Amino acid sequence: MSYTRPADLPPPLAHDASVRPLHVHLHGKLCDPAALSGGVVIVIDALRASVTITQALASGATRIIPALSVEDAKAAAPRHLGALLGGERGGVLIPGFDLDNSPLSYTRERVAGKTIIFTTSNGTAALLHAKNAAEILVGSFANVSAICQRVANDPRPVHILCAGTRDEISLDDILPAGAMVDQLLVAGRKLISDDSGRLAHAAFQHAKSIGLREAMRSSRGGRPLVTMGLGADVDFCSTPDTLPIVPRFDVAKGDITA
Repeated sequence: MSYTRPADLPPPLAHDASVRPLHVHLHGKLCDPAALSGGVVIVIDALRASVTITQALASGATRIIPALSVEDAKAAAPRHLGALLGGERGGVLIPGFDLDNSPLSYTRERVAGKTIIFTTSNGTAALLHAKNAAEILVGSFANVSAICQRVANDPRPVHILCAGTRDEISLDDILPAGAMVDQLLVAGRKLISDDSGRLAHAAFQHAKSIGLREAMRSSRGGRPLVTMGLGADVDFCSTPDTLPIVPRFDVAKGDITA
């Protein structure tokens, strides 16, 4: 059932977000793609697609080609000679694929010099949701400071877009979003009137008090991975600034490069 507002609501109060505005979207379904037009979007799928993409590029992969479905990924393979198929469904390796969605699998020996066609349950959908943006970056705890340095003084609006888990909001994406808010506020960016950024920031501050790894392990995305024996992945994805590069998704070319 859709939410209907009262017809007699007055206009919202004015809010000054004219100077380097910062938006946080807790899930793609809460964000109209048109609202991202002309801005810089940081897509976060912290467990684990954002980190896996960043790790692959850090290990020397030439580019990552995101695909929405398994069928799309397989159909793209013949067009890219020597490409590897990577990704997951249900958190595990897709039958017939070369690599799963664990950043620990994307070693230099395995991926250097390779094109990787990549599909995951949430992250690739979020990337494609942001296709109207002027620039699309891939962020996580692993490259949080590099991302923030990249966008801190950009005059365009910056949008942090959390991928979520299927149709649900996930704390595992909100926590690195909050870490970015923490740094970008110090750098002088301004949150807009919506409280999503403030909620993310508060969640990150609380998580620091109990430990980021523990907070990520107990999150919507972390709990099933720990149950599946993939706690090492969660811990790796919870560690800030291990991969100081910024992946960029070029919509026109359809690929992600460093």
